[in-house]
Amino acid sequence: MATEFFVTKILMGFALGLITFCNLGNCELVEIFGLMSSNVTLSPLQKMEFKDITWKKGKNKVAERRENVQDSFFGPFEKRGRLDQSGNFTILNLMASDEGQYEIESLSLTASETLYLYVLEKLLQPDLYCSFDGENITVSCNGSEDSRFLNYEWLFPGSYVIMSPSKVLLRNAEDFQQTISCVTRNPVSTNESSLFLKTCVPEKDQTRHRFTLIGSVLFVAFITVVLYRTTVLG
Repeated sequence: MATEFFVTKILMGFALGLITFCNLGNCELVEIFGLMSSNVTLSPLQKMEFKDITWKKGKNKVAERRENVQDSFFGPFEKRGRLDQSGNFTILNLMASDEGQYEIESLSLTASETLYLYVLEKLLQPDLYCSFDGENITVSCNGSEDSRFLNYEWLFPGSYVIMSPSKVLLRNAEDFQQTISCVTRNPVSTNESSLFLKTCVPEKDQTRHRFTLIGSVLFVAFITVVLYRTTVLG
């Protein structure tokens, strides 16, 4: 019992220390998303004017401000970095290599702060592909080679079955004049493509479908007339 109590006490002390450590800001990891070739600003979590601040990417210093000294920028940020009095670090003309974890150090902070920058490309129009098995139409949407944070949305007036986020199945498709659209989104951009269901179905199947549809309409009309005569005319 004494041993269990001692172990429990140690674990509780460790947990309390971890919570305190996180409250000081060291466990805070903020995700920032930037668009390739555009500008992005990384900001300290605490809002104040900094007399001194150092930004690091990984273990490497990338930007530094000291009181009464001109701001300094290092490595690939030498001509692409900007700092202001609030400690905001702006990166111009984002490149893929800018992605990574950034850390803020300052005498004004009780603990360092950490941010993670993701650099994403602007989404191009997604490619749509479809196939017809004689009854159902399958539509696939190819959004982007970079699938991180990529979301799909389907726009269609009828019902469909989601086979995966990028693929849907239209069961017993009837109206080949309808259009289906695929919308792709990531945190920095969105794009959309559409296609006519008619392009998914061979002409011979469209003709057969029209005859079947006409036959169905005539059959319904015939049944309606028969029921009317039976009910009204006796």
